[in-house]
Amino acid sequence: MHTSSRVVDKARELAAAGRHLEVVKYLGGRAGSELAESPSLALLYGTAQARLGRHAEGLRWLDVALDQARKLDEQAVEGHALNARGAVALVSGRIDEAADYFTQALMVASRDGDDATVGRCSNNLGIISNLRGRHAEAIGSWNIAVAAFDRAGWQQGVAECHHNLGITYREQGEFDRALAEADEAVATAEASGDRTLSALTLRGRAEIRVARGEPELARRDLDRVREIRSQDPNPVGEAEDLRVAASVLAAEGQTAAAVGALREVIGRAESHGRPQLQAEASRDLGALLRRTGRNAEARRLRGRRRRSSLNWGPKAKSARWPVRAGTTISRASCAGRWRRSTWRSS
Repeated sequence: MHTSSRVVDKARELAAAGRHLEVVKYLGGRAGSELAESPSLALLYGTAQARLGRHAEGLRWLDVALDQARKLDEQAVEGHALNARGAVALVSGRIDEAADYFTQALMVASRDGDDATVGRCSNNLGIISNLRGRHAEAIGSWNIAVAAFDRAGWQQGVAECHHNLGITYREQGEFDRALAEADEAVATAEASGDRTLSALTLRGRAEIRVARGEPELARRDLDRVREIRSQDPNPVGEAEDLRVAASVLAAEGQTAAAVGALREVIGRAESHGRPQLQAEASRDLGALLRRTGRNAEARRLRGRRRRSSLNWGPKAKSARWPVRAGTTISRASCAGRWRRSTWRSS
């Protein structure tokens, strides 16, 4: 087998297990020319960097992958790179740009008969529909995605869709249905062996537990998330975890601790360049301040939020930072909590 093929297979294996830091270390140790000349390696490396929150470096290599894939007429890699490019735009709050990339990727994947990428793009377009308040349209996209992932035999994608459906039902107040979707997402993610995905689905279920008035069960899910982070550090993911932990603290009446946690999340989100997370944590903090009678502070915070508002589109819920499909503390969501869009690069 050609050396490059062995390297691609190894990197794909690590990525499939959610071991993105290991992908970066494995490929980063190779010659830059080897990555630049292989669309698949550039895609895997760029996607792993982006999944770790290193968007500038991730975008650089995704652009290399896209350019090389087009030159070599590798349509599958082209579709994956377009989808990953859209995912970065989505978590950065650029919804219109993300929708354009996902639509391009869907067209390429449909022509190529690539069910897995059809599923990813449909999943991501569902996230955008939900962010814009088009819930029925979002649910339809996720059902299409589940069917495509089933045909492709990709259980991680199925887990992501259940996670996203759980968020949507939670936001609509259908907590029992939301919990059923979240349970399915957690079980499927764990069966897939993708620890990053397991952390996301557990965090999503914790938010539903809070909404159901079950903070103790929510804390148990977050304890499991912390166990995963201890083995696979993810600074951006940990900031999102802390936002949900703040909602647990608030539900338990630990208001001062919750306020402190949310302020920390806002600071981390700013340092990591995650405007969606910053907006959502700010919204949650504002709601908590108002609930405790600190209206002047809440108004000042609201003013700052307006000055740095995100372009979610006319129907998007306020500060819906890309509700990563499962990450919302308040009713609004942001791309961040969604299975932050389906990135997969293999």
